[in-house]
Amino acid sequence: MNQSQGRREDEPRIGYEMLEFRPEWQFDDPKTGVYYHSAVIPGKLFFTSLGGDMQSETVQKTIPFIERVFVEGMLENCEYIRIADYSEVTKASINARILYAGTINRLNASHNSHPSVTYICGASHLVKTMLRIFSRVVKQRLVFVESVEEAFRYLNNSRVSSVPVPSDDVVVSRREIDDFAAMCGNFLFGKKDIIPAASDYLAPDHPLNELYKIIMIFHDDLLELQKKEIEQKQEIEVALEGAKKLNEKLVEEKHNVEKKEQVQLRLIQRLKRARMQAESASKAKSEFLANISHEIRTPLHAVIGMTELLIETKLDKDQRYYTDTLYSSAKMLLMLINDILDFSRIDAGLIDEEKEVFNLRQLFLDIIAIMKEKASYKGLVLEGNVDEGIPDTLLGYSEYIKQVLLNLIQNAIKFTYRGQVTVTAKVVSETEEKVVIKMSVQDTGIGIPEEQQEQIFQPFTQIDASSTRKEGGTGLGLAIVRKLVKLMGGELRLKSNEREGSTFSFSLAFDKVQDEADHAVFSCKESQAARGLNNVSENTVEKKLVLLVEDNTINQKVARAMLEKMGYSIDIAFNGAEAVEALQRKNYGLVLMDLQMPVMDGYEATKAIRNSGKVLNSKIPIIAMTANATKEDRQQCLEAGMDDYVPKPVERKVMMNMLQRWLPLPDDR
Repeated sequence: MNQSQGRREDEPRIGYEMLEFRPEWQFDDPKTGVYYHSAVIPGKLFFTSLGGDMQSETVQKTIPFIERVFVEGMLENCEYIRIADYSEVTKASINARILYAGTINRLNASHNSHPSVTYICGASHLVKTMLRIFSRVVKQRLVFVESVEEAFRYLNNSRVSSVPVPSDDVVVSRREIDDFAAMCGNFLFGKKDIIPAASDYLAPDHPLNELYKIIMIFHDDLLELQKKEIEQKQEIEVALEGAKKLNEKLVEEKHNVEKKEQVQLRLIQRLKRARMQAESASKAKSEFLANISHEIRTPLHAVIGMTELLIETKLDKDQRYYTDTLYSSAKMLLMLINDILDFSRIDAGLIDEEKEVFNLRQLFLDIIAIMKEKASYKGLVLEGNVDEGIPDTLLGYSEYIKQVLLNLIQNAIKFTYRGQVTVTAKVVSETEEKVVIKMSVQDTGIGIPEEQQEQIFQPFTQIDASSTRKEGGTGLGLAIVRKLVKLMGGELRLKSNEREGSTFSFSLAFDKVQDEADHAVFSCKESQAARGLNNVSENTVEKKLVLLVEDNTINQKVARAMLEKMGYSIDIAFNGAEAVEALQRKNYGLVLMDLQMPVMDGYEATKAIRNSGKVLNSKIPIIAMTANATKEDRQQCLEAGMDDYVPKPVERKVMMNMLQRWLPLPDDR
């Protein structure tokens, strides 16, 4: 349809109710009150309704909603009529109109469409003036009407003359032009923020009235731009000042970080030096304790050994009393040395963390057997109860458990004068792979007052000084026990009342042994006992002949006396080199090897015996007999090729058990 040619009378009338509104074409901004609503009669009419303060920022938001009308093909390849309702537009900036006009031109060009006429409805005088500026920009014929209804009336009127067309004849005098120019110059360059209304200078029908309105629009936009420019400049200055302060703060923080890093570096260096000093001190302490232990154990070995031999002789009553006192004092001194050495090693964290397979029920039987005599001596009953549900084999720290229980039982016997001591083990919880067992030692002794219960776990502390003088002891036992239990993953608990006895208990988790072959540790040494006979004829082995490798003459005398009394013969070598030579000449049944000797020590001698190929029997049982009593010493002995380990001082019973295990006498076999 060509609007300029009018509308044929037989064509249907176009009404507002024919418009199609879709949600995706409607834009509303509740924050600013701006809205832009679109509707179409496809291929014929594009209706828009605008409201609010139309600035470039809000127009930018409306563009996607306008584009959707064209993208969906509503105005494709056609000439259409446009109706724009401006009745609720309060203001429209120049920049907003430029953006809006450019968008309409772009969409018309890309979709091959063009508005033949645009009805502007209800626009204010100021908006009308501004829209006239853009009529040529958007290449549209603008018709200003009062309302949307009037626009539809003109649209449906077939007479062309019914469309209002303003007169093109305008007459302005030279004097009016000069006065108008002077007035505009005064407004534009006189730095006035508010321009008076056109009606204050020109009549509404004056030809220059519209031009003055245009100047007012540009003036308002210019002031707005200047205001925004000032605001932006202030924001930039604030941002720059903030950036400057931030940069200064970052520089300061960097400086502080560098100082902290330097302090940390110095601290780390100090800590490294302190650690090295601590390790050096710990090593020196360990070496000192080992040396002191060795030096004390060597003469103590002679004292205990000779005393045991003396006790087995015929003695009168006084002599028996003297020797018993001597023996108990020597044993007390040995206990003191062991406690101090154990506490120092545990306190330094020097413990063996390797678990082994063991039988808890057998462990209890062994412990009861060891402590039975001491309990009976005081007239006490010592009982052991092991839960039937405890598996036969467990993986755990058997040696530490034994040490803990021995300490607790010994402590219970010491401070119990009548009644009994009961050792129990029962299952607390169990899974397919683990079992938690609670072990306790209960006595009917003197008990411990509540206010002193924590004190007894402190090193070198006992609550009853009279008992200490009477029974002896270092005050280290419970301190050692608590540390060992903690290292095994448990917690030592005490329940006690004064004169009603005490109960010490702890719970430990053990791994169940699924395949004993993977953890077998019981029979490996016993199976080695016969290896000395594997490659040598039994007839050639001197089964009673033992080679003692020892440089201390007193220890030689003690060992000779013990062994000969047990029925063994003994040869003596003063160092490892003499031992290797002796084994090249005689086929001994067993070697008792000291570790610290001149010329060749026990480790070197053992390696030479095992690897030289010159001795008669390179697989002869070699037993370390030394005053070096730590677990590391024992491990080092085994790694060197020795078969067993006996710490000095050696009790006669311990020596006999060892010999029966490795070199039993023919009659015993």
